Amino acid sequence: MMYKYILFILLLWIVPKTMAQSNEGNATDEYIGFYQKFLSGQKNSRCAMYPSCSSYGKMVFQDRPFMEAITLLTDRIMRCSHERGLYDVTYEYGYRSSVDFPYYKDVPNHIVYNKYVYPHVDCLKMKENSNDMLPFINQLINKGEYQSALIEIEWVMFFNKHQVDSRLYSNKLLCYRGLGDFEEGIFEYEVEYPEVVKCMDDVNMQAALLYYLTSNNQRALNVLDNVLQKGGKNDIQRKAQVLKGIINLKEGQLQVAESIFRESSSLKKNEGLYESNLNILREMKEQKRKSPSLARVLSIVPGGGYLYTNHKGSALTAFVINSLLGYATYTSIKSKNYGVAGICGFLGLSFYIGNINGAGRSATRYNDRQYNASIRKLESNNHIFIN
Repeated sequence: MMYKYILFILLLWIVPKTMAQSNEGNATDEYIGFYQKFLSGQKNSRCAMYPSCSSYGKMVFQDRPFMEAITLLTDRIMRCSHERGLYDVTYEYGYRSSVDFPYYKDVPNHIVYNKYVYPHVDCLKMKENSNDMLPFINQLINKGEYQSALIEIEWVMFFNKHQVDSRLYSNKLLCYRGLGDFEEGIFEYEVEYPEVVKCMDDVNMQAALLYYLTSNNQRALNVLDNVLQKGGKNDIQRKAQVLKGIINLKEGQLQVAESIFRESSSLKKNEGLYESNLNILREMKEQKRKSPSLARVLSIVPGGGYLYTNHKGSALTAFVINSLLGYATYTSIKSKNYGVAGICGFLGLSFYIGNINGAGRSATRYNDRQYNASIRKLESNNHIFIN
């Protein structure tokens, strides 16, 4: 943690430089780059957050005004390594990290680890036709060998150009999803797939999932409507209805989503699943939300807002840092050491404002985390990502 404070102190030297330069981003890149090159690599521990605190600092200083960027970075430093259970998880650095982007940036869907997103199929039975390659392709998918499955699908399609098998086309999109190449799968569907294939329910369901995972909710809904307007009561219809309900939940349309889930119950006779879905929706309605405004007010006492939003480690860090910097400023003024007082005062004010604004964002993050956890339960219960 000490290295992170060295990073912040280095940033203090940017103040005079940015006053003289028109391009603040160049100055911050220079100092943060120095930290990353000569200091970050010397410590034995890794940053627990994604992006790392130094990368986060680069990001906010490039995107936001200087004073706002300072408070964003102080908030991140106080929260780093604490309360990992309140953040999504990623393995982008090759190890488990907590996902924490600046509040103004959308988190890329492929960054967040979600064990339910990784697809597999539930059909491995051989048909009477021994030349059918689909069971082998399905087995590759279930083993997570999506690239190999794509090669096999291409091989089968090449030698059977006059046969249209929807399972191959849907599995192809499923493989792109498994590889995290959502945009590539969408391009293939939009540009390369024949129109006759785009009318097939299983293909459209996989395409809708790709749109959903790229947060293109409106396009996902349009594709799902193409599936649902045909009628029928098969499993694809049920999943399409459920995914439509989940997308409405993502959009904050809780009442609309509840109505859609009630409709989906008629598509499959599974009373237990229906009740489970309604229980999750009920929990979402009754979720106790944290107030960002109250969190900021409580942060008048450093750490109070973090404590209110269950960020206990961050609360303690905020209280200790702000207390020490306040004391250092006071004693420096008392001893007439005004240069040190100015530095400590600027540090203290930055951490204090970061503590206030950060607590408000922590309340929002807490609410979103609770809400999204319920959505993932619905995804899991209804086997949305299983073909």
